[in-house]
Amino acid sequence: MAQDSAPADAIRLYVLDTGLIDCADYAIFSPTAGPGLRKAMSVLSYLVVHPRGMLLWDTGIDDAIAGLVDGRRIIDAITFRVPRTLAGQLAGIGVDPAAVPLVGLSHLHIDHVGNLGLFPAATVLVQEVEVDAAFGPAAEELTYIPQAYAALDRSRIRPVAGEHDVFGDGSVVMTPLPGHTPGHQGLLVTLARSGPILLAGDVSYSARDYAEGVPRQSDVDVEATRRSIAAAKALERERGATVWLHHDLEAQRDVRRAPEFYE
Repeated sequence: MAQDSAPADAIRLYVLDTGLIDCADYAIFSPTAGPGLRKAMSVLSYLVVHPRGMLLWDTGIDDAIAGLVDGRRIIDAITFRVPRTLAGQLAGIGVDPAAVPLVGLSHLHIDHVGNLGLFPAATVLVQEVEVDAAFGPAAEELTYIPQAYAALDRSRIRPVAGEHDVFGDGSVVMTPLPGHTPGHQGLLVTLARSGPILLAGDVSYSARDYAEGVPRQSDVDVEATRRSIAAAKALERERGATVWLHHDLEAQRDVRRAPEFYE
């Protein structure tokens, strides 16, 4: 449930539009898509406002691309666009990026780390196995683009192993969902009115892929992705979690954006 107001001690979840991916061949991402299908994919970030602090989850595509009329072509089939900047959306809800203490990353792909520089004081929470892979000698083979996060001071990274309870009360829990990358993870946010919401990242690119349990064949560990999809579905069954997929624009159309929030 989205609310215009909430008690001061309630947990709030804001959804931020942090780019679009214009893909000329959606089959690159979705195993159930036919060849040559052109599709736009959402890119989202999320701000969790908790009585004990704030967590920004993923930082989206670089705000600098907002100034490029034609976006930025990444490869022949993919163009990044930024209709609304992350900085502008945070300003709209009265949040100074420099005051955000925690940034969590589902993984270190380019469309999730684009605005890390906006948060110079933040501690960055990432799965330890993700850090090892992304900063290791085989980073490019494991689908990373190291220059996308090269400016990140590793002293700011707090590696975590497995589930991590961010605020210590069970309401905001980083949940490993590996396969897309070695340390890919989701964030399970339990809200007083809306219940548990799993920010499932890139575990699947489309609601159809997720429903059918079909992993993307170019993930670094296809069988791990299959298990991660099953783990997300278990959270649906056992915890009543609502699963939000990061890149399915159609599935996320009805999710309300900041300045509205969920509580």
